[in-house]
Amino acid sequence: MKYATSSHHAMIISFNCYTYMLLRLGFERLADRLPFIRIAEKRFNSLTLRLANTTWNPSLIGPQLFDAVELHLTDPRLFYNRFEWKINDRMVRSLGLPISSFHAHIEKSPLLTRYTFNLCDVSPRMRKAIRGQLEAAYRIAEAHPKSVVTDNPVIVFHAGLAQDAADREAALLRLRENLEFLAATNKQLYEHYGHDRKIIPTLENSPNEGTWLCQTLDECVQVLRGLSDEIKLTLDYGHALTVKGGRNALLQQLKNKEVGENIVSLHMHHSPEVNNEAQHVHAPLSKIPQGNLQTLASDLREIVHCTAIKKQGYVTMEVPSGDPLDYMPWLRTSKRSAALVNRFLSGTRLFEFSDFQGTVKDQLASLALLKDMLDDSVLAGEKVWAYRGSN
Repeated sequence: MKYATSSHHAMIISFNCYTYMLLRLGFERLADRLPFIRIAEKRFNSLTLRLANTTWNPSLIGPQLFDAVELHLTDPRLFYNRFEWKINDRMVRSLGLPISSFHAHIEKSPLLTRYTFNLCDVSPRMRKAIRGQLEAAYRIAEAHPKSVVTDNPVIVFHAGLAQDAADREAALLRLRENLEFLAATNKQLYEHYGHDRKIIPTLENSPNEGTWLCQTLDECVQVLRGLSDEIKLTLDYGHALTVKGGRNALLQQLKNKEVGENIVSLHMHHSPEVNNEAQHVHAPLSKIPQGNLQTLASDLREIVHCTAIKKQGYVTMEVPSGDPLDYMPWLRTSKRSAALVNRFLSGTRLFEFSDFQGTVKDQLASLALLKDMLDDSVLAGEKVWAYRGSN
């Protein structure tokens, strides 16, 4: 088994990256009032993109660390038009680290709020967005065949949000429409790009939060009925725990061979309990109470045994750092820049749950725990206790 981390958890961000985002936001607001401005959009984006440099954190990616990243297409530099979802070829060319999988855009963007991707929205804009996400993955795999380290990389989609409780059944029908479009579009793109490597769309189970769709594997399976040859499942273990009775339901569902065969991807994080309810926080595994680690190890071995995750060969850790300095170490020497960045971040909610999230050290400790639990299933329990007891 190999291990990946979410790409936006492994970045070191330059101050000028925020300058780029602010300029982009200003340009889009102006273009909304003066549409003819969009004639210059591509050139504007190319010029300002020179400001938006990022590097990868060498403390997280490399030998004896995470093997690859799940590349999130949520990076606001990748798509420079929220109406057309045009792909930025320069960003595609600039990628360099091992990529095990992709993650489509999400329902809310904390940095550019006008970029939304709700899979139960059947508008023409959303259809363009679906195609844009898939095409981005294919173009990255085409431009960087050696960097994409899985034969048939998955791309993870969220099921989306209903408008309210009354809209839930209708939203599931809309989601089904888009999933059918997604499957058909993926076939077209695979044929167009003419490679042996095929992108595998997957639907991820959602957390028990608000009006999220597909909070259980059962609901995922129902909405994908008849499409399982084209669209598979990503199991998010932390999300499953937030659903009442979620762990027992998950283990029961895994006994269904058809469900297990369609689970090809695994996301891992901890959902800590607050007032006896598991919270959707994406906390590190290193913060799991020691008495619960054996249960986690047992669950992980059962998940891997009953699913097709071994064929993909990667487990993805979704554990952010709650310390902004892990992403922006240059802030340590610049108080003025720190004040500006903190003002910018205050409304994004990026670090809302920092008390639960830990630091880069917790990310690495979580990786060590995960390796101990999965690399040697016979000795996992003893190794876990030894490692956990020393931290």
